[in-house]
Amino acid sequence: MKVIPLFEGVYHVDENKEFQFKSQDIIEGKPESGYYLNVRPFLVQVADDNILIDTGFGGEIDCEPIVLRKLREHHIEPNQITKVLISHLHKDHANGLGNWVGEQFVCNFPNALIYIQQREYDYAISQTNNSYNYEHLEKLKSFKNIIWMNKNQGQISNQVEFELTGGHVPFQQVFWIKENDETVFYGADNLPQLNYLRYHAAFKNDIDGIKAMEDRLRWEVEAKKKHWTILFYHGKRTATNKF
Repeated sequence: MKVIPLFEGVYHVDENKEFQFKSQDIIEGKPESGYYLNVRPFLVQVADDNILIDTGFGGEIDCEPIVLRKLREHHIEPNQITKVLISHLHKDHANGLGNWVGEQFVCNFPNALIYIQQREYDYAISQTNNSYNYEHLEKLKSFKNIIWMNKNQGQISNQVEFELTGGHVPFQQVFWIKENDETVFYGADNLPQLNYLRYHAAFKNDIDGIKAMEDRLRWEVEAKKKHWTILFYHGKRTATNKF
């Protein structure tokens, strides 16, 4: 199994959840207002699969989605992605599923099976806040390669397991990818950075901060016991850590 972080870049996020692309490199310090957000999808190569975990905000350089550019830097074409695992539908995790080509919204990963929780989609489209891209969400209904998930936990393949955890949002899901004695874990925004393990706290940006905190405590114990490699989507200096 091979894990490849695909660092999309740093975005400035203001109080209205408006995103502005700032840099392809880590930015030190803090802005005068709002905050900087590092965005990092992951490519996991296991068995015969090229698995993309979350898809980034959808930023572009020279009219090309950055996530596609990053894949090509690792000699992977978008049509070689076999599975896309979506933890939740906030725009910094799901915008990269598609992009506009002229007046047509096209899937960036046409040969992949895209796994999304149906309840997360239903919840997302019922919201009115700026954490979601409602135009993109509406267009997702036309994608024929989405697997709409309804179970709370289970297996996607022999290597991939999922569990609906809630926490950050009510229907967020997390993933384990296993091969032989190796386990890669993605806790999404319940565990977005390594330093979240240093503070046993509930964070106000989570719908259910207590649940997210309890998940982190449980995962840390198991990660140390079973030597997981954990992926950090919003990590600044640490993309992965093996326990």
